[in-house]
Amino acid sequence: MRYTILLLILLLTGCGQGAVVFAPTPIPPDLSPIRYTHPSGVFSVRVPPDWAVYTQHRTDLVSAHFTPPGEITPIIGIAVIKLNTTMDILSIINTYQQQIRQDRYREQDRQAVGDGSWRLSGLRITIGGLAEQINTFIQQTENFVSVLEVVVPDDPNLQAQAEILINTLDINPSATLEPSPLSTLGFVTSSDLQVENIHAWTTPQGVYFVTGEIANYSSQPLFDIPIRLELQTLDGQGIAEALDTVMGYAILPGEFAPFSLRFGQGQPPNTTRYLFTLGNYSWNPAETNAPRIIGADGMTWTDSSSIADDGTLVIEGVVTNTGDEPVRDPLATVTVFDASQNVIAAAFTPVMQGILAPDESVNFVFRIQEIGGTPTNYIVNVQGFATN
Repeated sequence: MRYTILLLILLLTGCGQGAVVFAPTPIPPDLSPIRYTHPSGVFSVRVPPDWAVYTQHRTDLVSAHFTPPGEITPIIGIAVIKLNTTMDILSIINTYQQQIRQDRYREQDRQAVGDGSWRLSGLRITIGGLAEQINTFIQQTENFVSVLEVVVPDDPNLQAQAEILINTLDINPSATLEPSPLSTLGFVTSSDLQVENIHAWTTPQGVYFVTGEIANYSSQPLFDIPIRLELQTLDGQGIAEALDTVMGYAILPGEFAPFSLRFGQGQPPNTTRYLFTLGNYSWNPAETNAPRIIGADGMTWTDSSSIADDGTLVIEGVVTNTGDEPVRDPLATVTVFDASQNVIAAAFTPVMQGILAPDESVNFVFRIQEIGGTPTNYIVNVQGFATN
């Protein structure tokens, strides 16, 4: 069984989704490239300290995608596998280019580079129909295969920074990685779980929050997803952490669930970024004895909101079992957004303990006092367990 750990190393201001961009405030005094080592130890590169890093860590595939400040998507991606068969470099290149690439791509040129890798130049057609210049570097180190892909930037400064990263890639063939076929590289850009709409904020009382939501793009419900947030200094030293699970019983396929991580002592003054870990080695999403989840397929709910005199956001509602079977222990979650779709608050509350019978209704209420902005909309979700 393979386990998946997704990591986000992000600077502390901003919002977004996927490989989220966080612009540093204030700008660090030294933006010289620092050594980034993938959590697996399989590879390392030198990267500017203010670039966001999105990391995938499977037992048979490791990858990292790097996004400079001001960009909304990564411009460099690195993926490494340990090949389970013998292939020469040209066979690897041809198979990858012709059978494994997932993008709309046309190769224009290829040439061997002095360090043993090959550089492939081509054009990628984006979803919007625009053409991007792509350089792909494929290298074989013993039985490890690395693919480094660069969206060639127009900015000369970005080009220089990208060149440093490209030329400092170091593969560690003694690191642990399960052997797998070359086709495993086709999973680099896919992820069952996506972290979206992250927002970091501090209350007037000095309590520090990081809030957001998790999207489930898999085909199965995912239960009790562990999350961990470590506050770090610019050089990657951990100085505080928070542990929790995603709110709600499960994230159903194609749905979202919020999280809220709280640091009661506030943000340490030397914090410049954080490491977000989604999942861990003891969590196995494919093996659960949890009962079947009932949500909007068996319940409906109405809700309304108001602001109390003390500024508390009050969300009240009624849940009704509109299905044919009882629902056990219904639980409500709420995700609150600002005008930019940042998650500025999240909460959960038991609707009731016990059985909600068919045609039965029950009230619920949220009273949210700690909010990281001006609320403009919210989403309530209700889940319960089937009794059989």
